[in-house]
Amino acid sequence: KEAYDLDTLNKNTRWRDAIAKEMRNVMMAFKILEPDDELPPGREFVPCHLVFDVKMDGTAKARLVAAGCRTSDPEGSTWAGVVSRETVRLALVYAALNDLDVLSADIMNAYLTAPTSQKLWTKCGPEFGSKAGRKAIITRALYGNKSSGADFRNHLRKCMKMMKYESCPADPDLWMRLAKKDDGTEYYG
Repeated sequence: KEAYDLDTLNKNTRWRDAIAKEMRNVMMAFKILEPDDELPPGREFVPCHLVFDVKMDGTAKARLVAAGCRTSDPEGSTWAGVVSRETVRLALVYAALNDLDVLSADIMNAYLTAPTSQKLWTKCGPEFGSKAGRKAIITRALYGNKSSGADFRNHLRKCMKMMKYESCPADPDLWMRLAKKDDGTEYYG
């Protein structure tokens, strides 16, 4: 409500647009039930809320997150590593020494690419528009859930292996595969 009030005060739609963009992107994480549908057994309720920020370029950002701290602990590990800064630096040096192109990409709303291992549901808030008030099963690794980091990491590992990448023995979060330059020289890229 405060975000919409700020838009009214400032006579713009800055926060309304940020909320709409986030909801377009995050809707894939929910299976919204019909009003008369029953929840499958074994689902735990988790409230969701919006978090607001202003990016370095001044863009308004809204992120829908789950209050995973209010849910029971999942069975098994929820640990999820990330590639270290030192590994990235070494990879850039390796690329420079071998005259390799460096490419990068942003996996927008990365966690949402992974299915969730938790059995959670939420009640749709006003940001869901016409679906507000309905129950929704959370089907993807929504930010804020306790297992989302591990769910995304496990999903990413499966995808990388499917594309024939190998985890580096020195840093398991660095992925590489054997490749060849145009002149036939082999290298790990």
